Amino acid sequence: MLGQIVFDDLVGRGKSRQTAQQWNCWADRFEQVCGYKERYDRQDVIKFLAWEREQGFRQNSINIHLRPVKLLAQIQGWDFPRLSMPKVKEEDITRTIFSREEVISLITTGRRVLQPKELSCLALSTVYGLRREEMARPEPPELKEGQVIIHTVKGGPTTTHLIPQEIVPYLEDYPAYGPDHLSHIFLQIMKKTGLEVSPRYGWHSIRRALATELLIAEASALNIVRFMRWSEASISKEFGMLSVYAQKHQAHIDNQIFEVHPFLPYWAAEARREREKSRRRRVITEAIRLLEGGELEDDEEGIHLLERLTTLVKREK
Repeated sequence: MLGQIVFDDLVGRGKSRQTAQQWNCWADRFEQVCGYKERYDRQDVIKFLAWEREQGFRQNSINIHLRPVKLLAQIQGWDFPRLSMPKVKEEDITRTIFSREEVISLITTGRRVLQPKELSCLALSTVYGLRREEMARPEPPELKEGQVIIHTVKGGPTTTHLIPQEIVPYLEDYPAYGPDHLSHIFLQIMKKTGLEVSPRYGWHSIRRALATELLIAEASALNIVRFMRWSEASISKEFGMLSVYAQKHQAHIDNQIFEVHPFLPYWAAEARREREKSRRRRVITEAIRLLEGGELEDDEEGIHLLERLTTLVKREK
């Protein structure tokens, strides 16, 4: 209930739905910890802070999670307490990042062991550096006619990217999940590919790796910031009038980035053939499950399934 109150307030005041959705999430967490009330006090906020620290959140994250609670206090008309909080130094902020070799391993190993929905998320992340919220509801990527439309968060522009042929087969099964489920998918990918990382790693760790490797590959700095969908305000701050006079042709930017992209080639080799093999394996696995469970009837449909299974097994060999 609190999350919806915060969400409606933000959307009503013209904030983006992505921001409203994030604040909704943490207002709901506050309600789960402290219960629903029409007014809260210092003890409630301290209880929420204690829960946050038990979960292992760092001070910078805690400060962010308190913002929806402060807004809730304004909406409900109660005083947010004065709290003496530790100051966060720049060197204390941990920005996790994968190495080039780790991302390549995620792709090459993932193509063998991951499910289609997991591969689709990994492809979008490693090729475009999508933030978790950019892959999630309520405005997930739109895939159509060889293009993907990204509804950028953090003040960036909605961007229409080209889809390189290397990842086309992997995007067929892209699921539109919420942010929390995408975090679960990330953990599943780490587990299945055998890459051990700390809890602070996430989709943004891949985004940082991509930006770093594009810089090492000497891609145009202005093209990188536009390809990665940073906000126009941040672009203007770094590039001044250059960002105003330099026309933005996204397809041209994408093609230049794809030429030096550090991870795109690892999606290419025999992509369609591996995709079909993966699908055949799923059919075989399902048929075997029916056989072992005694669920296969001795009728025309059952005979047809056995014939199909035999054909698929021969192809797999």
